[in-house]
Amino acid sequence: MGEYVTVAAVMTVARPRVREWLRAAVVPASTWTDWSGVEGWDDAAVAECDRWLEGDYAGLLHELVDDSGLRIGFDEATGSLTVDFDARVDFRLPSLIWAFTVFRGLADVMVDDDAGLVTVTGDWDDAPVALHLSPGRSEFVRGAALARAADLEFDVRCAVGDVDDPATEVLDRLLGP
Repeated sequence: MGEYVTVAAVMTVARPRVREWLRAAVVPASTWTDWSGVEGWDDAAVAECDRWLEGDYAGLLHELVDDSGLRIGFDEATGSLTVDFDARVDFRLPSLIWAFTVFRGLADVMVDDDAGLVTVTGDWDDAPVALHLSPGRSEFVRGAALARAADLEFDVRCAVGDVDDPATEVLDRLLGP
């Protein structure tokens, strides 16, 4: 029986910047020095994750469509984006690092009041790990900071509403002209 990670990402970021992120080359996990939120992380796990990364962020998300239950929602009026999926893992630490790496690149395109929260939960311990994104920054959050970040998640999910469109259609719209 395989193990899985559940990933829930919410952001407020305008469509042109989402498009910029999706089209950008994936930034290797090794470029970030703070992996303190991933318990037990080490350089070998980061290096393994880097071996799995290639292409752009849209390509990484497209790879998840068939076997992960990828769900993407976007509200044009508010710039609210939700991305949810479950991914099978063969190696716990590199998989956790990979899940955060998929979204850390968003911080590079965020401006002003853009923000995001990425929560990854491994089914082996059900302990969520959360990463807050803001312009040019990403930091793992706990305690009171996590509670404040949860308000963002609520607001974004309310703005996006039910996600009914297939993930590939939403990705294609976000990548469009």
